[in-house]
Amino acid sequence: MANPENLIPNDQRTPSQRRANASKAGKASAKARRERKAMRELAQIVLDTPMKAGKRDTINTIEDLKKEGGPNISVEEFALFNIARKAMSGDVSAMTFLRDTIGEKPTDCIEISSAVDEAEAEITSMIEAELSSRDKDDCS
Repeated sequence: MANPENLIPNDQRTPSQRRANASKAGKASAKARRERKAMRELAQIVLDTPMKAGKRDTINTIEDLKKEGGPNISVEEFALFNIARKAMSGDVSAMTFLRDTIGEKPTDCIEISSAVDEAEAEITSMIEAELSSRDKDDCS
């Protein structure tokens, strides 16, 4: 961990030092984005990989999953079918995962009470009082 006594605030650095630091930060950010993109692409490749060699099977019904030896499906499909199986047996977290995955996650509503309006009015009056007292001081 850095020693806070050795840190120099940006306002005490020269423009060239700030520019150099911003450049380093930008390069580090770009590297992190590239690494996250590579990880997403690799994860997609893994998920798209068939469970067995050969042509992937098309699943039209749950009965298709029961065929001997199991169907040749992707890792992603296999995982989703297992989660669906858990949801059908009553696993609430599996059902929640499936619901969220298909984009039906309920949104959280935030209720704003009248206390916020009252606080805003109080803050506004305090600001106005401060501004008017400054105006009086300027006039004297």
